[in-house]
Amino acid sequence: MKRNSVELLAPAGDLEKAYFALDYGADAIFLGAKAYSLRAHASNFEIKDIKEIVDYAHSINKKVYIVTNIICHNSLLKSANDFIDKLVSIQPDGFITADPFLIKMLNEKKQVIHVSTQQSICNSKSAMFWKRNGATRVVLAREVSFDEMELLMKNLKNQIEVEVFIHGAVCISYSGRCMMSNNFSLRDANIGGCAQSCRWVYEVKNPEIKNKSKFFTMSAKDMIQIEYIDKLLEIGVASFKIEGRMKSLHYIATVVKAYRQYIDKHQQYQISYNELLNAANRPVDTAFMNGDANYDKMLYHDEIKKLRQNFVFIINKKIDDYTYEILVKNHFKIDDNLEILRQNDKNVNIKIEKMWDCEKQELFSCITPMQVVIIKTNCNELYKKNIGRIKCIV
Repeated sequence: MKRNSVELLAPAGDLEKAYFALDYGADAIFLGAKAYSLRAHASNFEIKDIKEIVDYAHSINKKVYIVTNIICHNSLLKSANDFIDKLVSIQPDGFITADPFLIKMLNEKKQVIHVSTQQSICNSKSAMFWKRNGATRVVLAREVSFDEMELLMKNLKNQIEVEVFIHGAVCISYSGRCMMSNNFSLRDANIGGCAQSCRWVYEVKNPEIKNKSKFFTMSAKDMIQIEYIDKLLEIGVASFKIEGRMKSLHYIATVVKAYRQYIDKHQQYQISYNELLNAANRPVDTAFMNGDANYDKMLYHDEIKKLRQNFVFIINKKIDDYTYEILVKNHFKIDDNLEILRQNDKNVNIKIEKMWDCEKQELFSCITPMQVVIIKTNCNELYKKNIGRIKCIV
């Protein structure tokens, strides 16, 4: 697969994140509607919002895939046809789905079908089964190693596209098919209600050993596969997928841009890797890519990685030379050393020379999220949707 033809696929938990993902370099985004998607706690999209972002994506020659990857119980069957028809009318570029009932329905409606990672596809025979049942792409299980992937791609001989997760959270259960949330929270993870019970802190007690209780979690480190990008390109993977519909704007913009710059060879590996660490809120690892995961891939203890960058504002628009309207996202001071994450340019360090609110009252710090503020800086090349951030003390 050539670098200029592989797809960089990014998550979009709401309309704003969708625009940011596309503008920061994603070739395509995946999103969920208000039903039949596994991220019930993401904002998700109304039908009109999906149409808006599909129209925008198509206007810039990019794609939108709708996620319909829940496991359907009987109660969900009756309303599925009408709901899917509404989505089909928007003309998305495809559906990411798992349940055979929905796959059959979408196939009958002549839609592009990508079989979700929820089907735990780990070999070429499974991939070809789904091709025979109407799929044009399969999303591999996160548990597949690179060696297995290489053999799978060789056996497929380009008969069906393959999508691979390259970044984001890793479930403790096989391909996310988990029942912990059902048992501990009465929330069904397989219809979008995951409470992330694996990430809770548990206390283990042994009645035979006094005063030896220990706290631990059952969650995995987050996945980061930038070191495998070149190898994945060589074997012909069609799409690189970033997980994170629940993540922040800063996370999406940072991760998408870092992979975009590295894939396009505009940025060296170490620079891109360090940039990805700026968005990480947990320790990271290559997960299953180099073989079976072992102890060091897991977060058995309550281990939290502090962010290296704090997302503090978004540029709304340029008002005058060196002067911009911003939307505050977090606390910062006028004398903070700020770095600006820009869509198509190198990041730049700036200094704020003056700052005031909409009533023209001079400010020396901002503490109110969503406040609109005017800043005058020493940089004249900032643009709408640029992100301001400051380094955190780790």
